Amino acid sequence: MAAKVEKIDAAEPEEELLEQAAGLIKRGKVVVCPTDTGYAFSANALDPGAVLRVFKLKGRSYANPIHVAVDSVEAAGRYACWNESAGLLARRFLPGALTLVLPRKDTVPDLLVGGRDTIGIRIPDNRVMLRLAALTGLPLTATSANISGQPTPYSVAEIKKQMGEAMKKVAMVLDQGPLETRDLSTIVDLTVSPPQLIRQGRISWLEIRQLLKAQTAPE
Repeated sequence: MAAKVEKIDAAEPEEELLEQAAGLIKRGKVVVCPTDTGYAFSANALDPGAVLRVFKLKGRSYANPIHVAVDSVEAAGRYACWNESAGLLARRFLPGALTLVLPRKDTVPDLLVGGRDTIGIRIPDNRVMLRLAALTGLPLTATSANISGQPTPYSVAEIKKQMGEAMKKVAMVLDQGPLETRDLSTIVDLTVSPPQLIRQGRISWLEIRQLLKAQTAPE
């Protein structure tokens, strides 16, 4: 059976559709959801079975961690060891296209993070994704809804073209329409000192460095 595609409003997402999608995620299913950096495969990041489905859909190496999305800093603190630098960057840039790599907590399954002791976590600037995270009360996988190595999809048509028959393994698609083609999230590793840039994205690494430097400057 083909994935159920539902049109959803970006500004005022329909609560009934979000509740349907949240129910599927809670049951271990995979949903395609819009974010501020393209469409993503959203599943319960605490459920190894659901995470495995995402890896298989993408053909992704299990050594390659999957980052997660949450709806608030409070939620992020349940799965990552939050610190002062993370709080500073969150106040300035989140919700937004910034992924923070932090020490993970024990509730995070090894499969999700490739056996690492860290987790990449973000609060995307997209009402659909934020509301879905809030309704589930879970961290959601936030990896692009593509085949690994292929371009990030910005429309449902692109996803279908890439995924082909594999779309039957997706429980639901929340179609916000064509998304603006934009840079991916900037990824910053806060587990090392000084913090390191893993991937340059929409948010300037220079601005991040200046902010962190001001934090540690002597008064």
